[in-house]
Amino acid sequence: MGTAARLDTVTLNLPRERLSLFFPMLQRGVEVVAQLGRPLREFLCAELGIDEEYVAGRITTIFLDNRPVDDLERTLIHEGSRLTLSGAMPGLVGATMRRSGFYAAFRQGISYEETGRELRAGEGVVRLKLFNLLLPELAPLVLARGILVGRDQLQPILDGLKDAGSGIALPAPGGRLLLTVSMQ
Repeated sequence: MGTAARLDTVTLNLPRERLSLFFPMLQRGVEVVAQLGRPLREFLCAELGIDEEYVAGRITTIFLDNRPVDDLERTLIHEGSRLTLSGAMPGLVGATMRRSGFYAAFRQGISYEETGRELRAGEGVVRLKLFNLLLPELAPLVLARGILVGRDQLQPILDGLKDAGSGIALPAPGGRLLLTVSMQ
C-alpha cells in the first residue's frame, strides 16, 4: 500500500481565480509522492504530467537538493529530495543557473551530480517548489495530482475560501492529508 493510499484525502473543486491561494505554499515547498530511483525527466513528465516540450522550453532552471541540474536523464529522484523548478531568471546569475546554458560552466563546482549513495526504489516523498511564471502554469497539474499537507498548512487556505461558501470539514485530527485540487 502506497503513501497516498494510507492518508485521509481532502478534495477541493475551485474556480481558477482561487489558484493564487496556493502560491505561497507552492513557493515554500510542498511534499508530493514520487517513485524513487527514476530519472528526473520521468518524474516531471510521467508522474507530474508535464509535457516534454514544456520541460525543455519553459523549465529553464532546476535545482535538486539546492544544486543546479543540467542532465535530467542521469539525475535521479531520492527519498526526501528537494526539487525547485523555475522559468528564466534575470541577469548574470539567472543566465549562470540556466539549465545547460552558455554560462553553466561557471557553476561546474556546484552543479548536481549523482553520488554513489544508496538508491532506494519504490514510493517516497519529494519536496517540490515552484517559482515565477511556472507557478500559475504548473500549479494546477501539481494540485490535481495531490500534495501532502498538514492540517495547519491547509487551514489558512480553507479560511481564504470561506467567502466562497465552501464549508469544508477536515477529517479527524491526525497527521498529514492528501490534498487534491481541481480547477474549473
